[in-house]
Amino acid sequence: MGKVNDDGGKAGTDVKGAPARLTEQDLLLGKRAAKIMGTLYLVGFLICLVIAVYVFQSVPLDTRMPYQGRYSHSGRGIPMPVAMAVMVIVLFLSWKGTRRPTANHMRRWERTGLFIVGPIIILGCIYGQCIFAEAILAEGGALPS
Repeated sequence: MGKVNDDGGKAGTDVKGAPARLTEQDLLLGKRAAKIMGTLYLVGFLICLVIAVYVFQSVPLDTRMPYQGRYSHSGRGIPMPVAMAVMVIVLFLSWKGTRRPTANHMRRWERTGLFIVGPIIILGCIYGQCIFAEAILAEGGALPS
C-alpha cells in the first residue's frame, strides 16, 4: 500500500489518480459479502421489529421510557414509539445499504471490516432494543420494576 507508481501516485490508483478497477474476484466476493450481511441485517431488523411489536401490544401508547440525561428538558422521558423505532430504523437502513447496485464494490480489507463491524452493529442494536423494551415495559407496568 505504501508503494509508489511510476507517475508518483500511490499504489492502487491508475495514472490519473482514480481508484484502480476492482478485479472480477473482488466483485464476486463483494457480492457474496453483501448478500450475507444483507441477510444478517434483515434477521436483526426482524428481531427488533418483533420486540417493538410486543412492546406496542403490552403497554399504552403514551408510555414514556424514563430518561434523566443531559438533554432531558421536560424530565418526562422519551416517547415509546420513538424509542422503539430507533434500532429498527438503523437496521433497516443498513439492510438497504446492502441492496445498492454498488454494494458489491469492495476490496479485501473492506469485506473483512464489514464482517467484523457488521455483526457488532447488529448485536448492539438487538441488545439496545432489549434494554429499551425492558425499561418501557417496566414503566408501563407490564414488568415488575
